[in-house]
Amino acid sequence: MKVLLDTSLLLPTLGVEVEKADKILKKLKDCELYYSDFSILECLWVVGSLKKKDQFDHETFETGIRSMIEWYAKAEINAEAFLKAFEIYEMGHRDIIDCILYSIALSNNMKFASLDNELKRFVKNNDLKYVFFE
Repeated sequence: MKVLLDTSLLLPTLGVEVEKADKILKKLKDCELYYSDFSILECLWVVGSLKKKDQFDHETFETGIRSMIEWYAKAEINAEAFLKAFEIYEMGHRDIIDCILYSIALSNNMKFASLDNELKRFVKNNDLKYVFFE
């Protein structure tokens, strides 16, 4: 099974503890894992703020980034995914990165592993295709 990882599930690879991430990550051991450059961007924002607070381990970060790029596949993105993301944004979900990641999974026929219950509710409440890994 192909699964796109949300940012919250990539952060532990960089040494950033995320509550409940380990529970989902354990279930993904037999899946083909994907990342998006948009999640890498979000990871950099998080790590940057941790570095300012002196809560950052550069060696773990470097090892984590290298392992993500080497071991996970990069999810393809096309115009349809961007168009769908903007449509979802206009429907009222105001986190554009969430909209993009969901749309990437949708356009690539992947599951989307995420801890974002707000996005899951939004998808259900708006009768969008539920592609979340459970």
